[in-house]
Amino acid sequence: MEISFSGMEPMVPPVEQSCDSPTAAAACGDANKTLPTPFLTKTYQLVDDPSVDDVISWNDDGSAFVVWRPAEFARDVLPKYFKHNNFSSFVRQLNTY
Repeated sequence: MEISFSGMEPMVPPVEQSCDSPTAAAACGDANKTLPTPFLTKTYQLVDDPSVDDVISWNDDGSAFVVWRPAEFARDVLPKYFKHNNFSSFVRQLNTY
């Protein structure tokens, strides 16, 4: 199953970063910056992990990722990043972006 998108950045919905504490404010720099959602961050990390390239990896031009082994992906990879191992739930969440 190939999941295509026109780049990660345009699909990232804005999530406001809290800069309330002095430590957070120093890390924030510009208070108007946005961060990707945890779901997108985790998805990017798991797709970008070379140790699971036989299960899920970027396509040749990096515009999409391919789940080569959906059953293994659900059983072995999803639970390492999310609180479930349901492939359909993962795809449903992707479809919101």
